[in-house]
Amino acid sequence: MKLNRLNHKLLSAFVMFVLSACGSNDANNNQATAQQDTQPSHQQIAEKLDYQALIDGLVSSEVHGIILHVSTPDSSFTGSTGLANLTTQEPLQPDAVYHLASCGKVFTALLAVQLHEDGLLDLDHTLDNLLPIETVSQIQYADQITLRQMLNHSSGIYNYSDPNNPDSYIDFVMASYEQGVSNEDLTQFAYGKPAYFKPGEGIKYSNSNYTLAGMVMDRALGHSNAFAMRDKIIDRLALSNTFSVGIENQVAQLTPGYEKQDDSFINTGPILSKVSASSTPVASTVGELSSLTRRIFKDETWLSPAVRDELVGNKSRVKVSDTQDYVLGLWREQINGHTVYHHNGGNHGYISNNLYIPELDVSVVYFLNCGLSEACQNAFYTIENEVMASIVGER
Repeated sequence: MKLNRLNHKLLSAFVMFVLSACGSNDANNNQATAQQDTQPSHQQIAEKLDYQALIDGLVSSEVHGIILHVSTPDSSFTGSTGLANLTTQEPLQPDAVYHLASCGKVFTALLAVQLHEDGLLDLDHTLDNLLPIETVSQIQYADQITLRQMLNHSSGIYNYSDPNNPDSYIDFVMASYEQGVSNEDLTQFAYGKPAYFKPGEGIKYSNSNYTLAGMVMDRALGHSNAFAMRDKIIDRLALSNTFSVGIENQVAQLTPGYEKQDDSFINTGPILSKVSASSTPVASTVGELSSLTRRIFKDETWLSPAVRDELVGNKSRVKVSDTQDYVLGLWREQINGHTVYHHNGGNHGYISNNLYIPELDVSVVYFLNCGLSEACQNAFYTIENEVMASIVGER
């Protein structure tokens, strides 16, 4: 089986779409763990939106299932619609576990900051001091690139999944996934490639930054960083259905993700579950991803102000545009006077989004199991636009 090349453009900007609903599916099975509170919000949320009706209207023969979580100080909603499994016709549940793709980069960045705090590595050391010569000799400017610059995408390192180049890494994954695919396996497709710019002189999203960061952490720890991630993040926060993909697959069942190939849908979950990459490190639920993000900003008993500042403070922030920055593992964007931290992820079969507004203590997380098809991306942006408009107003 060969996966066709998809458009791997970064789904980061808040792009406005004018869309009609994708229609309903006779197989819809609506599940909701909590309904919206009827009391008015003290945080000036613009209007109430029927979240269940929104996602119900977007499920179709191309958009198989959607899970949406929205929490505010006054209400909490977690609902699902559609199917989890096209073969068994099993309805999608609100607590289903999805591959987070690049939504999981915050786990990698957070762990790196925690190891920095522990003195096990230094975010401001250059790559030539962090990895063996046989690796760094194949990365342009390795003697100038810091780990911090990799984690905020200001390194200039070539992206192994650059959409403008042949899909060699996809061919490799398809040929090798049964034996497992590692950070090193994916990073090889960046070796010897020219940098996009000198380190610190620009910003360009590159998955290679995070696979290399994973290699740095593995070397500093002497073992897979997945074990430290479990100890410092997953277990500390009791994220019982969150796990490192490819290393801890026994923890929870990964919900199928579907890509359309030759008029049929292929479950890509068994393939992606064999890829252990720090660029796409974990699987989780909407509720647990929301809990992690909120506690990064609100729980000082777990995360000290110093660690938080290393993660999202000025030292790690790089400017993308007048309204948008990248910190470590998250985008930081100004929307109608509100600071929104967010990151989305998309790969073959899965697409996800995670947004948090600290000043309002509002969290929005949603997953779709239809990958990067046009219909799936349209549904993705419709949810983002309508939910965010109900919270911060039209953009």
